[in-house]
Amino acid sequence: MTSALNMPEILCQQALERVLAYLGDDGVVLTADTCRKALRLVESALTEGAGPDLPARCIASIPDYFERPSESIPEANPPLKRGCIGYD
Repeated sequence: MTSALNMPEILCQQALERVLAYLGDDGVVLTADTCRKALRLVESALTEGAGPDLPARCIASIPDYFERPSESIPEANPPLKRGCIGYD
């Protein structure tokens, strides 16, 4: 019976950990401000319910709360060229 009482706490913790890990892996600096925004994100997702999909809903709403760093994809070096190796 006590496990049912702890379930929302565990889901909240998992959701917050996943959001912070996602942001850290995405290159966002994890400051106190970032953590407060992440907490607000999880709190907002909790208003919709603390179901097992809570961590996924939190990850899906990250673009609403955080500006993601832009990606720069380097050009291929050496330049790619089409060629033929003689097959008919």
